[in-house]
Amino acid sequence: MNRGEITLLGSAFCVILTMHFTIQLLSQHLFYWKNPKEQKAVLIIILMAPIYAIVSFAGLLDFRGSKEFFMFLDSIKECYEALVIAKFLALIYSYLNISISKNMVPDEIKGRKFTIHSQ
Repeated sequence: MNRGEITLLGSAFCVILTMHFTIQLLSQHLFYWKNPKEQKAVLIIILMAPIYAIVSFAGLLDFRGSKEFFMFLDSIKECYEALVIAKFLALIYSYLNISISKNMVPDEIKGRKFTIHSQ
């Protein structure tokens, strides 16, 4: 076997391992469904790993004339990443007991303004 085949087999093994752990973690969250609001966000965040693994594995495969296919996969990955960031922020707000419906930044997480004194 050459280096390319070894790399492809190693990455396929890593994708399968990622899928196994993701399914295991998802099933545990669904079995112990106690906080639906937080756990929905956690489930969305957990699904980020297999999406990245599958897109990376597909990038290793040699499809002829598939620039559009890879661009499509990459756009799905980027859109899902934006969703995960938004859900993570909502999860952090939920843990900190901060309401995001008022469209204002709470005092607890506001940045501090510093003045620079010139010498």
